[in-house]
Amino acid sequence: MSARKRAATDEGRSDEDLIQAVARGEKAAFDVLVQRHKVRLYNYLLRLLRDPSDAEEVTQETFVRAYVNADKYRTVAKFSTWLYTIATNLVRNRIRKLRAAPKIFSISWGRGEDEEEERGGIDLPDDGDLPDRVLEKGEVHRLVAQGIERIPSKYREAFVLREVNHFTYEEISAITGLKLGTVRSRINRGRGHFRQIMEPLVQRALGDTE
Repeated sequence: MSARKRAATDEGRSDEDLIQAVARGEKAAFDVLVQRHKVRLYNYLLRLLRDPSDAEEVTQETFVRAYVNADKYRTVAKFSTWLYTIATNLVRNRIRKLRAAPKIFSISWGRGEDEEEERGGIDLPDDGDLPDRVLEKGEVHRLVAQGIERIPSKYREAFVLREVNHFTYEEISAITGLKLGTVRSRINRGRGHFRQIMEPLVQRALGDTE
């Protein structure tokens, strides 16, 4: 099969088929996976790390880890879930190292946090409540990015995975290692913070356009 035909065939394959092909030694299949996921993965990491150089470095390291460990992938999880699990763990490791040095971030990660928040049911608001349709698209993106950066780190991870990357609660639980109730609680808290942050930003921007 020619290289062009092989590339076209790879484009039509699922992520899961491609990573299994990588494990069998089909290196070109990994290029397709990188092209499919690199932009969204980088944006996810940028929102967590808030530094373009760090986000780029962790993006590259994530793909290297995925390539080297392709034979460890199991189809019980979607490839994207597996990939974001690798990325999230790398972010956590990086932040732990920063916390061991002179403190730059004040972040609490890990299992078992907020256990008391899981006792009651969570009534999640509709996505449509988020104030992201008020302004022109470019301005909205800028304001939303600012708003996400200001969400407390403890809730930002789950919030971004849900609202930006559209993972299910179950997938977020698998990615983060948090219990499902904690995931729901953190997303809910993140949404609350996001609204509080965005309302004055939107009002200020609307005032500037009048």
